[in-house]
Amino acid sequence: MVKYKDLFEHRNLKNLHVVLTSMIAEFSTLGILNQGTTNIIGSGVGKKIAKCLKETVKEFPKDDKKLIEFLINFCDMCDEYIIEDDKIGIKIDKCKYCPKQIGEAEIPGSACPIPSILASCMEELTNKPYKIKLWDKNKVIIKENGYCWFRIK
Repeated sequence: MVKYKDLFEHRNLKNLHVVLTSMIAEFSTLGILNQGTTNIIGSGVGKKIAKCLKETVKEFPKDDKKLIEFLINFCDMCDEYIIEDDKIGIKIDKCKYCPKQIGEAEIPGSACPIPSILASCMEELTNKPYKIKLWDKNKVIIKENGYCWFRIK
């Protein structure tokens, strides 16, 4: 059972994080929440974020790693993350977008919107193609050492 007081304190959540994750989690009550669903939703969200940024921010980082860092911070996705050359890690217990741990979705597998939000936003901002690169040909997210890892190429 989720204890929101603890989540707010430990993850530095804001009210809109609960709204976002709960909205995504509600798809589980319809039986349609999975990683594919959140990829579609996240892609559309990323495009809208890019549109907003183009109208409100004068310059974006040109370097992929710096752009990812900028977007993670702008969107307030988490407080602890790792950006490596070939993968990005979101600290599981610091993530603010998890529809399972915050939104209380009860589903097998992942439903993380972060990879698709970042990939589509980066593509819109840079006019270069970015795609999520799967692990083992079928997983967007793998969990290792307290992090959810994903790849964008």
